[in-house]
Amino acid sequence: MLENKHMIYTAIYQNGQGKMTYETYKGHMNRKDAWLSAAQQGGASNKCLIALVPGAHPVYFYDDFVDSVARSRSDLQNHDLFEL
Repeated sequence: MLENKHMIYTAIYQNGQGKMTYETYKGHMNRKDAWLSAAQQGGASNKCLIALVPGAHPVYFYDDFVDSVARSRSDLQNHDLFEL
């Protein structure tokens, strides 16, 4: 019988300014409970939970690959995300 009632997740969040971050999160085996708990944890830091991935994973975002020197928000909104 499985004794451990928790598992590791990678939680992906977005803050009010649109910045994406991720955290490794120890959550419930039940994914609905894990989602609610991770969402509450992020909400306490004014972050919105975007995705919850089982396991510990590195996450790479657009800013990790594109030079973000002096890009305005409107420039990012008008940029084709599929063009690197």
